[in-house]
Amino acid sequence: MNQLPTYLNVREVLQMLVRRFGLLQKDGAQCCGVSVVQSHIIYELYKRPNISLNDLSELLSIDTSTLSRQVQQLVENDMLSRLPDPKDRRYVLLSLTPKGEGQYGEIAKTMEAYIAELFQNVPEDKRVQVLESLQILNDAMSKSPNCCTPPL
Repeated sequence: MNQLPTYLNVREVLQMLVRRFGLLQKDGAQCCGVSVVQSHIIYELYKRPNISLNDLSELLSIDTSTLSRQVQQLVENDMLSRLPDPKDRRYVLLSLTPKGEGQYGEIAKTMEAYIAELFQNVPEDKRVQVLESLQILNDAMSKSPNCCTPPL
């Protein structure tokens, strides 16, 4: 009979993952000279250039005011550009500058090395299972009505 993992065991594992990634720090852990949030912004803009602030906010599950401050820092550091949306000039579209694309490459290289290092500590016959398990957990979280806004 399949038994559900206990709430405390799952919570413990998730909390340790968050701590190890340094996400409890005020601006998150630094990666390649940018905050974790900024790293996510750069990653998403690399995948989806010319996206609106509102769409990026929804994609990252970050409120627009917080996201706007992070975007402003990246604009000031010449990593992002904000251009008027040709369809509606009241909106701006965000995209990476050449410096931002270089930053993306640096982050991608660092993360690839980090993940390779992590997986060296996972038994070879369990590596695919680890990825599949993470994908299953991610899918389950995306289907939960309380995923991004835990109940009080």
